[in-house]
Amino acid sequence: MNAQRGVALAEWLLASVIGLLLTMAAVAWLSSSWQMALLQRQTLQIANAGQWLLTRLGQRAELAGFGAMHPLALDDPRLNNWLSSNNQGVGKPASDQLTLQFAVDRELMDCEGTRIAVGQTLVERYFVRTDSSAPGWVLACDAGQCDASTCSRLGDAGVALLADVDSFQVLFGLAPTVDGVVAYLDASQLRSIEPRPRVHSLRVGLLLRGSDILLREKRWQPPAEWLGYQLESVNDARAHRAFSQTFELPNG
Repeated sequence: MNAQRGVALAEWLLASVIGLLLTMAAVAWLSSSWQMALLQRQTLQIANAGQWLLTRLGQRAELAGFGAMHPLALDDPRLNNWLSSNNQGVGKPASDQLTLQFAVDRELMDCEGTRIAVGQTLVERYFVRTDSSAPGWVLACDAGQCDASTCSRLGDAGVALLADVDSFQVLFGLAPTVDGVVAYLDASQLRSIEPRPRVHSLRVGLLLRGSDILLREKRWQPPAEWLGYQLESVNDARAHRAFSQTFELPNG
């Protein structure tokens, strides 16, 4: 009887060890699968968010300057306080501000959801700020309108368009040279040129990060060049991605 009890105890201990090993293996597999799924979801979310915002900016770039006006509002002294500027906002690197304007030839909604009537000039200002509804920084849009006498609704905090924005950068492309080379300037360089040059394109950069914290830190390797910045590698428990896209200004 004692021998049988010893064998039974050994079998029970062996079964317990095997069960524990199987449980640990299952937990490790589930943790790894969850981590992979979370990373894939973050990567897809960042890609969708960046593409949505760039598409929206591209739509405005196509209209900017319509109505024989400067696309960046450099021809209207009433808008001097809200013109495009570089390194003026929060962010890493410090974010730029982009202001676009165009004449409205059909009734539409601005970025704040206000209906703009035909004959008005729509002005939209894009910038990065903090927001109580989201941690970190958001890309916001402040919209206003001008007529022959006044401009209204400009200068407030606007509405948040996209959260988890680390930086927003803008460069302005001048007319290509005879060799086809396009010079890209920041807002300060552009505004220092007299008379005001025509702007043929916009080069926009977005630096985004994931909203969810991963179980382990990941090393993010930035692109070799991002609108003139040499970004450093990031060890963080969030996904990161840098976007850049160039838009033509047909009415520039």
